[in-house]
Amino acid sequence: MTSAAIYNTDFASLRDTDTVAAATRSMLEDRVSDLPVTDGSGTLVGMFRLARLFEVLLPRAAQLDYGMPDLSFMGDTVDQLKRRMREIEDQPVRNFIVAPEHVVHPDTTPLEAVLLLYKGANAVPVVAPASGRLVGMVTAREVLVALQPRGSR
Repeated sequence: MTSAAIYNTDFASLRDTDTVAAATRSMLEDRVSDLPVTDGSGTLVGMFRLARLFEVLLPRAAQLDYGMPDLSFMGDTVDQLKRRMREIEDQPVRNFIVAPEHVVHPDTTPLEAVLLLYKGANAVPVVAPASGRLVGMVTAREVLVALQPRGSR
């Protein structure tokens, strides 16, 4: 059995020229936190992740790995975060993509794909090995759908 039984070929994705505003709208509409990003030929170039967006919105002091920092000197209003979001919303997502931590292929076994999800991956791109084209996404939801008895979906 290949992973085809557990990956979705009808999934949300972004072009590298799409804006951050379009990406966040897609995340909200599709209820996802990670979106694959492709170039004009459909080749996977990276992932637009909610965690990366939050990283950009946070001040550097908040990103230091010394436990929970005291940010009281910075102010903490939602308006400030909105202002920072407005500053980046028209930029292309290619400025914010990260390399996917994992990529699988259509012939990857379902157990390998589930193991990646178990180890913390939110969404795993499925890429055609020869071309690098994005052909699907494996998510926990897709696995759960595949595991349901026939007729109960």
